[in-house]
Amino acid sequence: GGQVEAHEIEQAKKDLDERSFRQEYEASFETYTGVVYYNFDREQNVKPVKYQPDSIIHVGLDFNIDPMSGCLFHVKNGVSEFFDEIVIYSSNTDEFIDELLQRYPKNKIIIYPDPACRQRRTSAGGRTDLTLLQNAGLNVKCKNTHALVRDRINSVNSRLKNFDGNRNILIDPSCKNLINSLTKQMYKEGTNIPEKSGHDHMTDALGYAIEYIFPISSNLPPSKPKRFS
Repeated sequence: GGQVEAHEIEQAKKDLDERSFRQEYEASFETYTGVVYYNFDREQNVKPVKYQPDSIIHVGLDFNIDPMSGCLFHVKNGVSEFFDEIVIYSSNTDEFIDELLQRYPKNKIIIYPDPACRQRRTSAGGRTDLTLLQNAGLNVKCKNTHALVRDRINSVNSRLKNFDGNRNILIDPSCKNLINSLTKQMYKEGTNIPEKSGHDHMTDALGYAIEYIFPISSNLPPSKPKRFS
């Protein structure tokens, strides 16, 4: 409608996936049915990815007893390269930390947990998941409140494939739980609410990290009624 500058539209095509772009910039009504992560493609997003001993490890973390789920990745030239995952059943935050630091004791690690970690307690003594992570020497990046589920999903879909067709999430074939979850998580029929079918744990972990690092924000200028122009 002439209210958005051309350079912003071009930037939005790099930041947003096709569905989000149509909704935000073309006033299209988009339905949310079927597979949640519709931009995931095994042929395009699953590629051999190598662990880099000298690089920062980013970790998305979802707290659950069955299972604790974490996905590990490097960020290289704006591309998130997932090289490992941690899935532990009948577990807790202490055990997850032990496993993470045993696998990667020398890397700098930044972890992006569920914001509920600020209140959630996994043990006695008043300790929260947040304090457990911090006391282990991990750099914790955590928002004060949850992002909208839809925003988290849109962030992931936009990184899986943006409007211009670029894919900024690559996943090593060894990350079978993450791949399986992206393939199979569905919306509840007739809603935009993802099913809690067991496939949500790893994708939630993915979403916490991706939405924090690459949030989707709209820069549309505020509209002003013509009578006030």
